[in-house]
Amino acid sequence: MDKMLDKKARLRAAPRRRVASRPPPLPGPPGAPPHVTPERVSRYEVPSKAHERLGLWVSSVGRHVNQGPQTFVRDRVLECYAGVLITRGEGFYESAATGRVSVRAGTLLWVLPGVPHSYSAHESRWDEHWVVFGGRVAEAFERQGLILHDRPVVNVGANAEVVALFERMLHVFLAGGPLAVPMAAGLAYQLVVLAHGLSTGFLQRGPSADPAVGEAVRIIERDATRSVQPRELAQGVHVGYSTLRRRFRSQTGFSIKEYILRVQLRHAKELLAATRLSVDEIARACGFEDALYFSRMFKQKTGLPPTQFRVDEWRTTSPQSLPNTAVTKKE
Repeated sequence: MDKMLDKKARLRAAPRRRVASRPPPLPGPPGAPPHVTPERVSRYEVPSKAHERLGLWVSSVGRHVNQGPQTFVRDRVLECYAGVLITRGEGFYESAATGRVSVRAGTLLWVLPGVPHSYSAHESRWDEHWVVFGGRVAEAFERQGLILHDRPVVNVGANAEVVALFERMLHVFLAGGPLAVPMAAGLAYQLVVLAHGLSTGFLQRGPSADPAVGEAVRIIERDATRSVQPRELAQGVHVGYSTLRRRFRSQTGFSIKEYILRVQLRHAKELLAATRLSVDEIARACGFEDALYFSRMFKQKTGLPPTQFRVDEWRTTSPQSLPNTAVTKKE
């Protein structure tokens, strides 16, 4: 017994050896799989037939930090769409449509189905977010010019909202659950529209904005109810009419006449919902000389005649108390 006590005393008195402390484990989401680390986060889903019927789906999202030339994407071809946002560093993108072009922080790369492409960071490395998506809505984005086959490199600048959309898609996928794919698809829809607005200058003036188209849009928004004429609009922005027509449709997805009508009908909706003006008065206030033509166009574009639209908007008011909304027929 005495010998055991002496041994314990000697152990207590002996100098303790210093053990090198181990670094703390890499942080990551609770229950994260092995491919989720601070430098590389990727998550995948398998869209179902129900997701495909919604028209837009997301199959994978991710964030790569401090990526160097060793992650070179070479001559890759996808069967769906992808967006790659560079948030730090520099590199290049290459395809048949663009050749090799330099990219840097604030660049969004659109990858289209069936298009061979390559991209990589330089030695300085870069940070990137990415999303892979598809569906008939994505195809419509391309047809309408929101994603351009010949201009897949888009400058969105240091826009916090774009970064936030990528982060929210990643958060949704990491959380998982049955609604992950449609929730991410809704965010992807916002991303495409936001990127288009930033690159064209309709949300803020940017280096790729078309000044003539931007000015034409502002004039229409301000003066559409005063019967703006397309040819007069072209003169006002100092561009030939045929040139403005082509550039306006390319940038906005609308013809000039369509966009004018859209603004006029939007104003008409506001007057129908918020005032007691008659349909004749509203037609004149919105730039229509003929109230019957106004009513016909309103129904064609909205699916309802002006009088029914007003009744539906005034849900708390009985139709009997509404103003006389009948259109006066011309003799």
